[in-house]
Amino acid sequence: MRKIISGNEAVALAVKLARVGVVGIYPITPQTTIIEELAEMKLRGEVSADVVRVESEHSAMGVTLGAAVSGVRAFTATSSQGLLYMHEMVWWAAGSRAPLVMVVATRAVGAPWNIWNENTDFMSERDSGWIMAFASSPQEALDLTIQAFRVSEDPRVFLPMMVGMDGFVLSHTKTNVYIPSQEDVDEFLPPRRQPYVIDPETQESMGNIFQPFDYMKLRHSIHESIESSQDVIREIGREYEKLNPLSDYKTLNVEYKLEDADYAVVTMGAWSLDAMEAVDRLRQEGVNVGLYRVRYIRPWATDEIMRALGDKKGVIVFDRATSLGRGGPLYLEMKATIDSPVKGVVTGLGGVSIGKKDFYHVISKSIEEFRFKSFREVEWYYPGEVKEVELGTPRSSI
Repeated sequence: MRKIISGNEAVALAVKLARVGVVGIYPITPQTTIIEELAEMKLRGEVSADVVRVESEHSAMGVTLGAAVSGVRAFTATSSQGLLYMHEMVWWAAGSRAPLVMVVATRAVGAPWNIWNENTDFMSERDSGWIMAFASSPQEALDLTIQAFRVSEDPRVFLPMMVGMDGFVLSHTKTNVYIPSQEDVDEFLPPRRQPYVIDPETQESMGNIFQPFDYMKLRHSIHESIESSQDVIREIGREYEKLNPLSDYKTLNVEYKLEDADYAVVTMGAWSLDAMEAVDRLRQEGVNVGLYRVRYIRPWATDEIMRALGDKKGVIVFDRATSLGRGGPLYLEMKATIDSPVKGVVTGLGGVSIGKKDFYHVISKSIEEFRFKSFREVEWYYPGEVKEVELGTPRSSI
């Protein structure tokens, strides 16, 4: 079945199809309509999940984690300051090796207040021990959310998983989405099983103080599980293609016209489609350039990336997030992976709109810089309507 729905509606449908047992909810823009949709489904009797309203995002993750260690399929969603507020519990979920799923509709982080799109909130959790995927369309938001429950609950992984998507750009934009049947999802995603259940009637416990060697071994085991989850994700992705014949999840990340490309563009999320149009235009002008879309931040697909980008004369990485003082986090990850020349472009922060003309301009200019070996490693790009950029300190106006 196909429906015209937003990214947030697609995620809520995925949670319904996954037969989630507990949803911990606390509102924050732009993810709020996910939990509103789930609450309305509950009211209409379409889901049997316990929808638990709490007083903060910290508690939302606490409820979700508590349900997960009790053996219940569990879900929550958040954004921006909400993710930062639940940060402590995000680490507890990973350290508890608790399978659960969270969707992050990305948004800029304060101060100052800004409700528009930016990926810094999502990227700030990449060291927390979660499996992390990022969608480029409402369709992918639905597909990845369903797959996330299967990946997270796989005994070879047994870690929480978060799915990111661009706030407003995907969360509130409606497109044509293919929705698999409940029967197909039931076959793909069997009832949750786990080797332990925390129950008040038993003497099982979790999270007590660990001796140093045991603590280090736990961290090592999470590292190994994230690394080995690549094969699990590919296996589950291939199986998921039976539910959605139009999908392609054989690999963690996605290549576009890269085979014969001299230069490559790296993106993540919704603006990848604009970048693909810029690549098409440059191809028509005789420039051999392709695109590599990062779909998984953790695990980091080192082998896939080296095979796709290791022989390029130049790689341009677009980041909608910052590691202030170092450039963008995607750029840093890519630079640590390949020997090819890598240029990082930080742009689109706080909702600054970047379109295909901007991608065309930056990619064209960067390729010329690579040719003359004169590229700046990190550039902050403002779109054409910004004629002059004057930066200030607290003693002057910005």
